[in-house]
Amino acid sequence: MTDPALGPARRRISRIRWTTTVVFAATTAVCLGVLVVIALRVDTSAQTKAFDEGLRQQAGSLSELVSIADDGSLDLGRLNATQVGRTTSVLGVVTPSSIEYAEPDQDALPTDAELRRVITAQQEDAGVAGFVAAQQRGRTLHWAAAPVFDAARITSSTPVGAVLLVGGTVPGAAEHAALRNRLVLTSILLVVGASLLGHVVSGRAMRPAVRGLASQERFLVDAAHELRTPLSVLQLEVDRAARHPDDPDAQRAAVDGARRQVRRLSALTDALLLRARAAVGTADLSREPLRLDQLVEQVVTELRDIAPDDARITVRPDPPDAVVVRANPDVLALGVRNLVENALRHGRPPVVVEVRGDGVIVTDAGPGIPEADRARMVAAGTTGDGRPGTGSGLAIASWAARVNGGSLTLDDVPSGGLRATLSFPADGRAGA
Repeated sequence: MTDPALGPARRRISRIRWTTTVVFAATTAVCLGVLVVIALRVDTSAQTKAFDEGLRQQAGSLSELVSIADDGSLDLGRLNATQVGRTTSVLGVVTPSSIEYAEPDQDALPTDAELRRVITAQQEDAGVAGFVAAQQRGRTLHWAAAPVFDAARITSSTPVGAVLLVGGTVPGAAEHAALRNRLVLTSILLVVGASLLGHVVSGRAMRPAVRGLASQERFLVDAAHELRTPLSVLQLEVDRAARHPDDPDAQRAAVDGARRQVRRLSALTDALLLRARAAVGTADLSREPLRLDQLVEQVVTELRDIAPDDARITVRPDPPDAVVVRANPDVLALGVRNLVENALRHGRPPVVVEVRGDGVIVTDAGPGIPEADRARMVAAGTTGDGRPGTGSGLAIASWAARVNGGSLTLDDVPSGGLRATLSFPADGRAGA
């Protein structure tokens, strides 16, 4: 059964976990996105570099097929006869004054301004060069330009008589798009997988924090539940002293009663702290032989001071001999006290406390608890009528029984009411 005390702690931890998971997923996505962009740029750069190098080699080879005659005219015969040029999408031969050759047409070549820039650059520094420029029809291509030398002007400052251009688009666009899609899909899967794994791991790592928060919350609930009764008695003692300011006996009785409650508060605080430390594994609850009948009588005596006027608490030792059990006295007293207080608060008189050789039985004449609700009633955070609340009396009694090697069972009284039995195993009892 889920402990209701874990609810608020789990909700806070859950918010922290989800926030951590979202931040982790976002960070992972950003890192993978950067890696994808870098990988795509490297792939594009490698393809572009290889393509540009091919264009320059092709331009250099094709420029050797073009010659300039003595009269200054271009000889394009060998260029027209070869099939090499046909492997390039755009091919052109231009002079400072005209376009001598264009394949597939002149609009496929760069703009006139770009052509003049290329010719001027070749005349100033002849050599195969690459560049990127738009065609006259607007499409941007990669180009390579190679000079065609004029033998008649080889000794002049401008020996370049024409420029051969080859151009085309970088191949592999489909493969690049497929690579991009694969990288994006892989990144998404990695982000989802890493986020799920991180969420699971963070959940396991935060379990101690959940238990720690739950222990703190349970301690506060139990402390409020346990300290309420002695604080009420203290208030009664103070009121008694205030009503009889001139009566020494009343003043003395009030002081004695207040002292008893202070001692009880101290014992309760020690027991609660002991339970809190034991819950987180920082303290051992040692057991020792003790008189169960005396412990029960002491607890009931303290509770009679605050019982309603019509309440009747009867202690029935059976057998009448001393009953000795091995238990932690503070924790056992805490459990018995909660059983009796639960009967007083949620049952009806008479409340009967029986001490037997195998444990303690507390019965009342109240409405009892339906069998289907009994398991829930021993869970912390349940009120006497089974609704969610701050009550924890039966839960504390059940814990006290388990710590001392025993158990708590709830059943009906044939004549009406609830019977709570705090039992000890055979090895937990000792002879008188």
